[in-house]
Amino acid sequence: MNTSPPIAVVNIPGTFFGPHPGAKNVAATPGSLISTLLPNIMVIAAVIFFLIIIYYGFNMIVMSGRFQRGSPDDARELAKKRGILNSALFGFLLVIASYFILQILTVVTGINFMNPPVT
Repeated sequence: MNTSPPIAVVNIPGTFFGPHPGAKNVAATPGSLISTLLPNIMVIAAVIFFLIIIYYGFNMIVMSGRFQRGSPDDARELAKKRGILNSALFGFLLVIASYFILQILTVVTGINFMNPPVT
């Protein structure tokens, strides 16, 4: 049996695996969780819609060149891509409009929805 003393003794406090004392409780209420996620969701949605607009806009340009040669399938594909592009533009406009609506609500109510103080 080995009875040699330990080489090093490390004292780990009981709060080591607990929450950080300076951390904010983001999910204390559903309202604080939504207020914290809202600005990030709006940025992500705007980036996704922007990428969709670029991708399907490029596809429409390519399909327009093929449509010139005349094929009914190309006409259907072009109409489908035009519909997707219109939906993406509408969604992008909704994201921009929701941002401005939140800014108006901030001025009217005095509550900062885009950068709330989380307690």
